[in-house]
Amino acid sequence: GLGGGAVLFLKTGLCGGFTTFSTFSLESYNLMKQGRHEAALIYMILSAGLCLAGVAIGMLASRRTA
Repeated sequence: GLGGGAVLFLKTGLCGGFTTFSTFSLESYNLMKQGRHEAALIYMILSAGLCLAGVAIGMLASRRTA
């Protein structure tokens, strides 16, 4: 009974987001568990920073083409 857009959102948006965040969390946890706290911190900061930079670049690009 769901439309194509809703199914696409649930499969790629919701499930994709959870698996991506779970992988990020697991990698961060494993680095900390191994005692590699500096590497974990760098990984977390770069992951979040590059993700935000990508969003900003995408927003700028979409404004220039609109």
